[in-house]
Amino acid sequence: MRSKILVTDLDDTLLHNEPEEIPVLGRSGYRYMSEKSAELLTEISRIIPVLIATGRNAQSVRRLVRQLDSVRFCGFVLENGLVSRTHLDNGNTAGEDEWAAVTRMLPDWERLTGYERCLGMIFPSSVEEPKGVLADVLSRAGKSEYLFYQERHKIFAYPFFPSKLSGVHSLGFEPLIVLGDELNDLDMLQAAPYPATMSSAREEAKECVREKNGYCSSFASHAASEDILTWAIEMIHKTL
Repeated sequence: MRSKILVTDLDDTLLHNEPEEIPVLGRSGYRYMSEKSAELLTEISRIIPVLIATGRNAQSVRRLVRQLDSVRFCGFVLENGLVSRTHLDNGNTAGEDEWAAVTRMLPDWERLTGYERCLGMIFPSSVEEPKGVLADVLSRAGKSEYLFYQERHKIFAYPFFPSKLSGVHSLGFEPLIVLGDELNDLDMLQAAPYPATMSSAREEAKECVREKNGYCSSFASHAASEDILTWAIEMIHKTL
């Protein structure tokens, strides 16, 4: 039987653009977590295991976790489910660079470092169809069977369709409570008995949460994070 846990996304769920006490540096600048959110997450982790499920890589998540010494994490699902581990330092990114041939054919594109199972790139603003360009280059490099995910000025190539929920299951856990806001959180929100999101979430995520009688905060940004974490504590006390 899988252990029941709380799973939380990071960007736009616990991390936001508005400055707060806990900064997390990324390629595009800082995201922030409020001290109150960190305190609530600490309280939760003393009752039920907490797992981070994010599109970020281990290198990026480590910048946050180092500032959350009091939070007890049971695991990490990274790169949208391509990488799953109980400790962030378990990974090994050394060895031959399988993407070298691709990046050589895209000299004006910037490689996003730290990704273990996928390729992340920042494409020039002059490129109108980055998916088509990257697909062509991958094909010429002998890597034709890849899926693409575009996020503003970034694009990622995945070797197969990633699933955060599959990553959670691979570690032996079952989501009891899930906090998320995006399409890549949908499989977890659908699987959890108690899902939660906020007013700024994707409409599909809000619809999923409402259909499951979960909690949709009326707030946004850090106020929403604190609100759904407070709700999560109340649900934990009711159900455990």
